[in-house]
Amino acid sequence: MNVLVLGMLFISASMLVWLVVNTGINATERYVQRLYSLTETQLQKFFVFTDVRRVLGGYFGAFFIVVAVMLFLKLSPVVIAFCVLFLLMTPRWTIARLAARRSREINRQLPDALQQIAGAMQAGSTLISAMQIMVEERNGAIAQEFSLLLREQRLGTGLEEALDNLGERVQTEEMDLVISAVMISQDVGGNLSEVLQRLSVTIRRKLEMEGKVKALSAQGVLQGRVVTALPFAILVILLMIEPEAMEPIFTGVLGWVFLLVIVVLLLIGGLTIRKIVRIDI
Repeated sequence: MNVLVLGMLFISASMLVWLVVNTGINATERYVQRLYSLTETQLQKFFVFTDVRRVLGGYFGAFFIVVAVMLFLKLSPVVIAFCVLFLLMTPRWTIARLAARRSREINRQLPDALQQIAGAMQAGSTLISAMQIMVEERNGAIAQEFSLLLREQRLGTGLEEALDNLGERVQTEEMDLVISAVMISQDVGGNLSEVLQRLSVTIRRKLEMEGKVKALSAQGVLQGRVVTALPFAILVILLMIEPEAMEPIFTGVLGWVFLLVIVVLLLIGGLTIRKIVRIDI
């Protein structure tokens, strides 16, 4: 009877271990596939043509080195778990920040590019020729995007579809205004060069106003980030200095409830501050 019970326990434990390992492997594969697809798509949008496997290889290499160093230093398991979670979320944060930076760069260059296109059209050039002149005389993200639009158009893609593709890549309100103006002009006619000139002035004023608002609210943004991050930093420091004193927080039910309440309140406070200081123009 004892042998039968031990056998059943062994089989149950083996199945549980297999289930956990299999679930972990599947989750890891899904994470890697999604990260590969996201990285490949975004690198193409950034006009960075490199081997995605090399980029991800460097990331995972750094990931395992950091984890190995933390294990070597015998840090608290909770600290290691927080660091691992942060490292897993770092690629998406990095890609999102790079995409936002590129969008800001395009918006900064857009008024001058529109002014140049409008000037070329007033001198007698067609819209496509004016875009080509702008691409040849400028550089940076705006030139890359319009250069791709022109290549698509030369390969047989309609202007409307090429503009839609441009809007999907850039995804900013300013570019949507430009695309809408060009499409409406193509459908109903009108003086497109004058429309582009007015759009250039409007977008430039909008960007100037956004810059002023951002400068005035910078202190509030920084305060919100510090207030949100400070408790987590203090928790990590205390775990490194006094792990035994902090252990009851992570071993008892009351401690976990306490941590959950803290995290929820911090998130609510951080989102509230972000909502206050984030002003849309």
